[in-house]
Amino acid sequence: MLKKPIRSRVHRVDVPEAIYFITANVQDRQNLFTTDDNVALLRETMREAKKFHPFEMRACAFMPDHFHLLICLLGLTNISNLLQSIKRNFTRNYKVLYGIDAPLKLWQRSFYDHVIRDERDYLNHLHYIHYNPVKHGYVTRPEDYPHTSYREYLRRGWYEVGWGYKEEAEWTNLYQEP
Repeated sequence: MLKKPIRSRVHRVDVPEAIYFITANVQDRQNLFTTDDNVALLRETMREAKKFHPFEMRACAFMPDHFHLLICLLGLTNISNLLQSIKRNFTRNYKVLYGIDAPLKLWQRSFYDHVIRDERDYLNHLHYIHYNPVKHGYVTRPEDYPHTSYREYLRRGWYEVGWGYKEEAEWTNLYQEP
């Protein structure tokens, strides 16, 4: 009989300077990131974490109850330390912002990570991230959701207007969110 869930027994493989797709969920899937203030606090917390755990942000989507990142680790940092720093410091900053003195658990214990294998894998995860607000029914067009990197990619010409107006099975079914 197993004593721990399988996911808690999985050891992460650290790949130096790899590109990772990450998903982190809010505890009990509460809608924590429905306000611009909380999304701004998460972004600022990530900027601070970057000073100690260097990474390049390639893409992001901050959904009400979870976030997706496509990041490239730099230097000697590892994905577990980076996510632990982001989650711990966001909780600390959140408590200060809202004057909370009591213990507070904002995040699910673990997170999902996937090391990007090749260009096709990279593009599939990039599209998955940018399509996520449409998939969840928050908007009908990716450019209408304010908390993703999609508009920057659109501005740079990586996407054409009209992309993401219909679902593509190749990249929408990559990951089944818990």
